[in-house]
Amino acid sequence: MNTITDSELEYYADRFMRLRIARHGFNLAQYLVNPLVIERLALEPEPLLPQQHATVLRFWQRWDTGLAAVSEAASEDDADDEIQAAAWDWRDLLDRWREETAEAERALARMNQRNGAYVEPMRHHRHHGRNRTAANFARKGA
Repeated sequence: MNTITDSELEYYADRFMRLRIARHGFNLAQYLVNPLVIERLALEPEPLLPQQHATVLRFWQRWDTGLAAVSEAASEDDADDEIQAAAWDWRDLLDRWREETAEAERALARMNQRNGAYVEPMRHHRHHGRNRTAANFARKGA
């Protein structure tokens, strides 16, 4: 059994907390037995959650890295793809972004503002129908 000094214990305990090694299933005693190996294991990237994994697959599919479903358009000649690629211009993309931004700003311009903040008008009233005493706390003796 190895003994360590108080200063070493404090150092490794601080490191244990800073690296959040407990979330990997190790306790401080296990960490102190071989800190280098456990730190290396703890610093490896964690596996993705199922929902994150599905999102990554959707991104890959959209980026067309070989996981995309084969469509009918893929069977066309490569010459057509080259013509379309040559016709694409980044200025068109910027113009489209500017138009989308202007449209979003026009939608916001119609909204009410109070002290510069956008507010949505309330669509309900304080007293509803027959139960007019629901919000009257004076009558209820509150």
